[in-house]
Amino acid sequence: MNIGFMGICILVILLCVPVYLIYFYKLNLQRKFALALAKVVGYLALIGIMLEFVFRMNNIALNILWVVLLALLTSVVTVNRAHLTMKSYFIPAFISTLVVTFCIGVLVVLAAFSTENPFDARYLIPVTGFILGGIMESNCKALETYYAGLRNHNALFYYLLGNGASHNQAVRYFVKRALERSMIPSLGRMAYIIIGVTPMVMWAMLLAGSDVYSAVLMQLLTFAMVLAASPLALLLTLMLAKRYAFDEYGKLKSQEKVNKAEA
Repeated sequence: MNIGFMGICILVILLCVPVYLIYFYKLNLQRKFALALAKVVGYLALIGIMLEFVFRMNNIALNILWVVLLALLTSVVTVNRAHLTMKSYFIPAFISTLVVTFCIGVLVVLAAFSTENPFDARYLIPVTGFILGGIMESNCKALETYYAGLRNHNALFYYLLGNGASHNQAVRYFVKRALERSMIPSLGRMAYIIIGVTPMVMWAMLLAGSDVYSAVLMQLLTFAMVLAASPLALLLTLMLAKRYAFDEYGKLKSQEKVNKAEA
């Protein structure tokens, strides 16, 4: 599928519609619209140039490096949005994101596309992109929910310990809340696929010439990948970051100790 000069003209005409409405009704959106348009054009142009190089080379090492860089960016955004410190939580988030993305991504490529090379840029980069996007969207709120719960409801944690619960049993309630927060975005998209959410993957594949069966299956596969990857990455992050929230006896660290350890 090639978009020619006429397609570019239609793009410009369509963009003129919101510009005219903003001008005609004197909406206070001129600056926001200009910034948003500049950002999306700049971002897509940069990503497009980089992907063109990666796809042309189609080198296994380069493809893996691309996924690693995206996992790094995803981890930075996730930790930042969860209002956690980079020094303590970036490495656990990065390791868990990278491991889960590679495991599920390679498995899906091998099983769904029947290719002998699971690191082919044509398959690996789009699949891992879906996974990383889902992890970033779901787990920033989930991590915030978990650690905010421990800080604000630590009395419940100590109550459970005092009544004979093990450490894992005491944190189970907070892990449960975090998992719920992680899975709700994916479940919401699946539940309201007709009413509230457009199946973009399916429409894009149909537009690119795929048959209906393959497009529907790929849309379902995308949902399944994100639904599996997000909670797995969350659990692995919590396990790796355990030492930053608890001491060697399994007790919650005070905020003063946490700040001192991070200094």
